[in-house]
Amino acid sequence: MSSSFLLLLLFNNAAVAIHASARLVQRMFLGKLREAEIESLNERSWRYLAEILSAITVFLPDFTFSFFGMEAALFNLKGLHWLAQKRFRYLKATPLEALNSQLRFCSFLLFLLAVDSLFLYIHLLRSSALLYFVFEYVILVTNAVVILIKYVFFVADMLMEGQFERKAMYTFQLELVRDLLHLLMKSCIIFMLFPNYRIPLLSLYKTFCKFKIRVADYLRYRKITSNLNEHFLNVTTEELQTSDATCIICREEMTTAKKLHCGHLFHVHCLRSWLERKASCPTCRSLIVPTESQTA
Repeated sequence: MSSSFLLLLLFNNAAVAIHASARLVQRMFLGKLREAEIESLNERSWRYLAEILSAITVFLPDFTFSFFGMEAALFNLKGLHWLAQKRFRYLKATPLEALNSQLRFCSFLLFLLAVDSLFLYIHLLRSSALLYFVFEYVILVTNAVVILIKYVFFVADMLMEGQFERKAMYTFQLELVRDLLHLLMKSCIIFMLFPNYRIPLLSLYKTFCKFKIRVADYLRYRKITSNLNEHFLNVTTEELQTSDATCIICREEMTTAKKLHCGHLFHVHCLRSWLERKASCPTCRSLIVPTESQTA
C-alpha cells in the first residue's frame, strides 16, 4: 500500500472525525436544523470551500497533515458560526420561543466563544503558527462576541416589552466596529503575508465593500431616526378610530402611532426596528426617507 494512499486515508479520517464533532455540538445545542438553516449552511459551505482550495494553493509549501487538520477545524467552526447567525435571526422573528431553546442558544454562543478563544490561544503559543490562522480566529472571536452582545440586546428588548429604543442604534454601531475590525484583519493578513505567499486581493475587496455598505446603512438610519418626530406626525385618536389600527409589522393593535408620508400607520418602535433593515414602507414599499419636495 503506497504512502500517498495512506496519507489520503489519514486526511479523510481526520476530516470525518472533525465534522462528526461539529455535528455533535450542533445537535446538542441547536437540535434539528430547519430547512432554511440547512440551505444557508450548504450555500455558504460551498462558497467557503472554494476559498479553502485557494488557501491550499497559496500555502502549498506549508501544506502538511497539521495544516489540513487546522483548516478542517476552522471550516467546521465557521459552519457553527453561520448556524448561530441563522438561528439568532429565527429567534428574533419568534421571540416567544421556549425558554429551553433560548438557554441552549445562549450556551451555544458561550461555547463558540470559548472554543474560538482556545484555538486562538493555541495558535498564538505556536512559534511555527501561520498568521493566517491567527487572524482567522481573531475574526471568529469577534463574530461570537458580536452575536452574544446582540442576543443580550434582544433579551433586554423583550424584558422591556419592545421599548429598548436605542437597541437599533447600538446594534448598528456594534456591527460597524466589527466590520471595521474585519477589514483591518483582512488587510493585515494580505499585506503581511503577500510578499511570501501572493494572497489574492479579492477577499479584501469583498470585505471593503461590505464595510462600505454597512457605513451607508448606518448613515441612512441615523438620518431617518434623528428626525423621526419632525418627518412623521403622531396619529390622533380620531384617525386611529377611522382607519386600520393594526400595525402590519407586529400585527398588534395601536393606541399610538406614526404616520408615514404615504399615509400608512405603525408603532414608533416597530418603525425603528423596520428601519434597521429597509428604507421603504412595509405596506406599499415607497421610500420612507422624505424627498426635498416633501419636506419643503
